[in-house]
Amino acid sequence: MKDAVESLLEKFDLEFTSEQCDFFRFLYENLHLEELSNIEQHFFIDFFYKSETLRNMAAFALGLADIMHEICENIPAVEQAERLANGKEQRLYYERKWQIARRRKLHRQTIKKGNILYVPFDEYKKETGPIIICLEQTTGMAAYSELCKSIILPLFMSAHRERRDLYIVPYDCQVHVHFRFEDGHLNLSDFKDFIDYRAKGEAEVLPVLHFVKGLLQENQHCTEADIIIFTEGTPIDGQHLVGKQAKAVLEEMKRKYHAEFSVIVMHEHNFNEQQFWFANKAFFADDAIQ
Repeated sequence: MKDAVESLLEKFDLEFTSEQCDFFRFLYENLHLEELSNIEQHFFIDFFYKSETLRNMAAFALGLADIMHEICENIPAVEQAERLANGKEQRLYYERKWQIARRRKLHRQTIKKGNILYVPFDEYKKETGPIIICLEQTTGMAAYSELCKSIILPLFMSAHRERRDLYIVPYDCQVHVHFRFEDGHLNLSDFKDFIDYRAKGEAEVLPVLHFVKGLLQENQHCTEADIIIFTEGTPIDGQHLVGKQAKAVLEEMKRKYHAEFSVIVMHEHNFNEQQFWFANKAFFADDAIQ
């Protein structure tokens, strides 16, 4: 019996090698391509066929499955079981399960006084915050661009499963553009721009952190935001991260938005623990690069 990918390729009369099918199947599952229209699916397949970068990203992702699994599993989840679910039916099952759990929590927190029910709707409205990827795109990171982007791909599935907005914010010494994927849903135009985006220069972390704070302010109804910073590890403003002003900004983000920071560094010897004092977790890509 043909799976969804084989049926899709047959529908558009396309022939892929077995390796290309494996790459495409990974993208199909992680980016929820089944939700796209026929025209959008055709566009994506054509982009995949023409984009060496996208194919390389999928190859990296498959080759580094264990490392990427560790990274994704350490990004806090709404419920651990949700990250273990595979397939559309299971994802829907866990989404329904989460909604039921929220309603039960609301019921438990409801207080009755006489004939009046005090229902904490404000608490119910709070949703898990966005996943924000700060992706250093500099001259020094050029060699690792496809690797970093490949690590981001499975986070689309995590965001989609938990109904969280996924932001990708490329940066060098400032932020020139950012991409928003609402509830982890694929926007083909933004996704293509993200894949093709390149920048040069040196990296500064403070401007992108201020930009992230602005995104969190736009999502004030949300809590528990996850911020993942990809970096070569040597920002030119690193010494300012330990300054009074930067500490105040970062601690406000942690306190007000329950922001949790993860840092993915290309080489461990570049990592300055004092400068990245605000990181809850740090991962090193040395094994992946080698």
